[in-house]
Amino acid sequence: MKMLSNPTLRGLLAGASLLASSAAMAQIVGTPPPAPPPNGVSIGWMVFLPASLTVAPGTTVTWTNWDDSNHGVKFPDQGSGRLDKGKTWSRTFTTPGQYDYVCQFHGSRMKGTIIVK
Repeated sequence: MKMLSNPTLRGLLAGASLLASSAAMAQIVGTPPPAPPPNGVSIGWMVFLPASLTVAPGTTVTWTNWDDSNHGVKFPDQGSGRLDKGKTWSRTFTTPGQYDYVCQFHGSRMKGTIIVK
């Protein structure tokens, strides 16, 4: 069996790395999530859109996952559980304040804030 020379091995590894990066970028470059309705948050492209939403007390906010990846909305006191593509979850905010949340699967790489005032 012939051993690959270092330049050949480096070329193969670089090509594999480029293919993996291209596949990851294809997920990000795909169709962005649609603009959310009033009091809504769209999930896609590994972001919550909008990242910050201000609402009045008593408002129900609905999150919709438009992404092919599973996501979940996680507050310190409650969460949505897994949201497959097309699924929604809602929470009513009654008390003024700032409510920070993250994706239950992607943690602080995906975060958002609801401001109630």
